[in-house]
Amino acid sequence: MNKRISTLVTALLLTTTLGWQQPLLSVTAAAKTKTTQTTKKTKAKTVKSQSTHIKLQGASNARDLGGYVNQKGQKIKVHRLIRSNSLSTLSKSDQKKLVKTYHVATDVDLRTVIEQQKSPDVKMSGVKLVKANVFKSFGAFPDFSKKDAGDKMMKKSYHDAITTAQGRKAYKSLFHQLLKNPKNKAVLWHCSAGKDRAGMGTVLVLSALNFNKKAIAKDYLKSNTYLVDTNKENLAKQEAGWKAAGKDLTPTVISNFKAQNGVKMTYLNTMYKAVNTKYGNMDNFLHKGLGLSNKQLKQLQANYLTPAK
Repeated sequence: MNKRISTLVTALLLTTTLGWQQPLLSVTAAAKTKTTQTTKKTKAKTVKSQSTHIKLQGASNARDLGGYVNQKGQKIKVHRLIRSNSLSTLSKSDQKKLVKTYHVATDVDLRTVIEQQKSPDVKMSGVKLVKANVFKSFGAFPDFSKKDAGDKMMKKSYHDAITTAQGRKAYKSLFHQLLKNPKNKAVLWHCSAGKDRAGMGTVLVLSALNFNKKAIAKDYLKSNTYLVDTNKENLAKQEAGWKAAGKDLTPTVISNFKAQNGVKMTYLNTMYKAVNTKYGNMDNFLHKGLGLSNKQLKQLQANYLTPAK
């Protein structure tokens, strides 16, 4: 293959790698009032549990986790915890919205060094940039003409993010920023698509804040909704690059591209399996894998959750 074309294909793959819209479980309470003659029931009050999609011109998968309600009835405070995809193409209005409306003070970039160099984050006034590479670099891409190559590649990345010292170091850095973050400011973390490395970071944050797996999964899968248009563009670029390399664009190749661009429960379950295999459960991983003490976990919960009712 022509070296220039081969490089193009690899670059196209790199730009799209590592990133059911539905409210989370609601908490319903029925209030009863009694009189001497009759008992009246008031209407059930529903506490909504949902995040906010932040509409930006330069980032399609930005979300404020504020509003989610955990299994103890505690709600994440708004404008404190933000997850996103790449911030390299933010407009001036995007930057203003993140800083002024959402109070972002810290930007944790989970991408590789090469990604950070090729598409650096926009410098936002008053926002501290923290580079925390989950992977130092990406390995060689598998042969996408082979069945399930995309799935296998994604599962490996979810496994490695948890089991390698590099991955744990990056997520330790994220939690360090969360612990030192002022109570009136927000921490934003992101990768390229905002779905995998940022998604796993969100899984860890929500786990530390006492969210169950069902609630976490619903947030995780929302990337498939917010990245629909972005993924259509990515797929078109990938297909064009594949054809330019003189390769046959088979249904298997397209399926592998789609597997790379989306999120699936099988990917998330791979992460959970890696955690359970090496640490026994998520609590042990937070303690032993990330070095978080009970005191620090309580601090996180106090800083980012409303008091339990």
